[in-house]
Amino acid sequence: MSSEQRVNTEDSDRCKALFTTLSRDITPLKARQAATVLHFPMSQAGELGRYCPSLLSKAERARADRFACAGDRMVYILSRAFRRYCGVTALDSRVPFSKIVFEETPKGQPYLSGAPGLGFSFSSCRLGILGAWSKTRSIGVDIEDNSKTLEAAVLARHYFTTSEAEAVVSACSDERRLLFYRLWCLKEAALKSIGEGLPYGLHQFAFELDPGVCVTRSPATYGEPECFDAHLIEGSSLCAALVARDPAGARDRP
Repeated sequence: MSSEQRVNTEDSDRCKALFTTLSRDITPLKARQAATVLHFPMSQAGELGRYCPSLLSKAERARADRFACAGDRMVYILSRAFRRYCGVTALDSRVPFSKIVFEETPKGQPYLSGAPGLGFSFSSCRLGILGAWSKTRSIGVDIEDNSKTLEAAVLARHYFTTSEAEAVVSACSDERRLLFYRLWCLKEAALKSIGEGLPYGLHQFAFELDPGVCVTRSPATYGEPECFDAHLIEGSSLCAALVARDPAGARDRP
């Protein structure tokens, strides 16, 4: 084993131990038979920042170097290392992180070529990183920092359905921002569950949050609303969502 390989293996072992200790399973109770969702809080980054860079590919390290903000750079580095941790955990494998190589579809959906039956989804913000996987469902996750101020009413009118926008606009000031983030997380997670990104359109999915979260509109070729299970995951200054889709309910696309 070369000195570089030895360093990579040692760093991989350290990162795996730290991620195991510091990350938390936040899978919603009703989704536990379909998916696993892990959360790593950026507040726990600590010494992981020393070991994770060596686990990234040359292309990933080059991209990390292009971030002007040190905080954004660290989120990117840790999110890429956390992907590998999730891959190792999902595969129940002892291989070094460097052996876990995620590829992406043209629309950015991550996958492991050696595990075609395993679906993954990832998301990150300055507060933390989410990693999720499923053997039986197509899944999507999203995480947002809901403490950030924004023009919730304006954005809702632009991106959401009419009924969703009206709900956001009519809510009181603090609730308006939280409601916007809840719907945004659900919509972005739903798009990821069908392998699409934001350009596909947030309006393609519609949700109701009361009395429970449910999908009321979905793109017909990907299945009726009943094919989607949606879950909100919330904490202090944190809003996240998981959407799991039953692929058996999709129609043949033209």
